[in-house]
Amino acid sequence: MTRTPIREVPLSGKASPKIALAAWRGQSGRRYVVAVYTLAQARSDVDAPGAVILGVRRGDDGLARIVGAGWRGTMAEAVELAAADGATEMHAHRLADTDEDREAIVEDLVGDDAL
Repeated sequence: MTRTPIREVPLSGKASPKIALAAWRGQSGRRYVVAVYTLAQARSDVDAPGAVILGVRRGDDGLARIVGAGWRGTMAEAVELAAADGATEMHAHRLADTDEDREAIVEDLVGDDAL
């Protein structure tokens, strides 16, 4: 089986004026739509129980890289951990139904990459 590179992919269509959206393509090729928050937004007014949370660092070239991923704990806890790893954004995928689904998504998005 050929592995797909883990990467952020553009979404087509109109963006929501209130919530920035993006998507990530996992090594399986599956696409995961995420809400995108600045660290300040995520610290102050985001509650995401049950979401897969990604700490993301966006480089000067505009490319995004996952620096941390998980689904346990609060958004505030995730922000502090991700910020310590150099994250500039938090991405939340809210469409996983079970803990097993969330764990599989984290594995698909992190793969063998060392965070």
